[in-house]
Amino acid sequence: MWQRHLRTGLIIGVVLALMGAAFWKPISVAWSLRTARDLLRERESELAVAVLLSAHEVDADHPEVNFLLARGFRRLGQFTRVVEHLDLAEGFGWPSELIRLEQLMGAAQAGQLTTSAPELYKFLSRGGDYGDEGPEVCEALVNGYFLSYQFGLAQPLLDEWQTAYPADAQCYMFRGLFFENRSDPSKAVAEYRKAVELAGDRTDVRLRLAQVLKKTNQYDEAIEQFGICLGEDTTHPEVMTGLGQCFHLQGQIDEARRMFEKVLVLDPDYFDAQLALGQLEETAGHPDTALRWLRPACRRRPSDTEARYSLALSLQVVGRKRRDAASWPPSSAARSGLSMANAIGWAARRAGAELTLSEASHHFQFVADAQQAMQRVQVWTDIIRSEPRNADLRFKIGSYLMKYDNPEHGLGWLLSVLDIDPKHPPTHGMLEEYYRGQGKNERAELHGKMASETGESGQDAPAGSADGGTIPQTKDQNDDR
Repeated sequence: MWQRHLRTGLIIGVVLALMGAAFWKPISVAWSLRTARDLLRERESELAVAVLLSAHEVDADHPEVNFLLARGFRRLGQFTRVVEHLDLAEGFGWPSELIRLEQLMGAAQAGQLTTSAPELYKFLSRGGDYGDEGPEVCEALVNGYFLSYQFGLAQPLLDEWQTAYPADAQCYMFRGLFFENRSDPSKAVAEYRKAVELAGDRTDVRLRLAQVLKKTNQYDEAIEQFGICLGEDTTHPEVMTGLGQCFHLQGQIDEARRMFEKVLVLDPDYFDAQLALGQLEETAGHPDTALRWLRPACRRRPSDTEARYSLALSLQVVGRKRRDAASWPPSSAARSGLSMANAIGWAARRAGAELTLSEASHHFQFVADAQQAMQRVQVWTDIIRSEPRNADLRFKIGSYLMKYDNPEHGLGWLLSVLDIDPKHPPTHGMLEEYYRGQGKNERAELHGKMASETGESGQDAPAGSADGGTIPQTKDQNDDR
């Protein structure tokens, strides 16, 4: 009797196990998809990708899992992964029109707007409720306009985005970035406040508000906002550095120093903390200590004029002190007479002092050259507003920004040249050099090949003509940043 009950129990157990195995997979994936959709809607793209990758391990053939992974990777700028998962999603039956829309948004976000923008505007012109896709399209287009420095085209779209989706915090985030770029911090603060009201749990939004409050000398409120961010992430280097900068600007030198040192313990190569601590020591009258932080900061970002100027000031003070200490005749010679060793020692110290002063002069000259260069860039950007498709002028702006400002800003301008003129040889040449320096040899070789081919055959169209752009559907096209 008991054997029959045992056998029945075993059969029931096996059936339940098989049923659980059969239903667990779709239930698990469905839960992951629901969670990922919510996270993407809340702009938590990294968390969404982590959830979706777990779902992908359970069911690698699920079309929506692959599609949403493509969207998450697009937001994170990992365009090679976008292509991979869009191909999988399409192969497993995801609607082709949604695949095409995601490809267009990827192209727009990468600054390739010539072909993508008209089709995306057609999508937006349909009217009505676009669901989750409307804000995605607006964000991709605005990202592309920001990347290619076409801010005039971004503004009306930002207004349309706000009208259509007044509760979307991301819209106000981008409006704040727009006004920051237009040197209107008071309007930027107002936009960031709206974003924080709508998405108070987003550290990135609150951090932008704190940074602009700091720039506008509203230190008490900035410290409050940085403090909230720090409560959400106690090791966030940008938050800690911003908080330290507020302390420094309020005269709390020891508090500021401790905060910067904490950052550099966590990340010894964090540029902003290196620069901030170096500047603190320089203004506190400790130029030798300042050099400890300013030298690596300048090696890390040689185009940063603020770092170069601070380094030059410290080098100048140190060099003058060393030169004064190496006055002639050496103090030891007054007591024991001048020996060959004393003379050699004095000459070495004097040469070291002059070398330090020469290095300071070199950095001062770079800053002076950069100021003149940026004046030219300002004139050229004013011209670009009336000549947005002037490829040669965009190249000039990009090349100057690469050398004298922020290479990432320069990269945006250079990529915008290729959107207008895909065969522009000087741009390909400069991108080859840039990517080679970044250790991205495949991209460097691609641009080097394009530079040599177009240089040999000549450009099919004059610089600045509208050749049209391409939709990024290959590895090389999608991974060009």
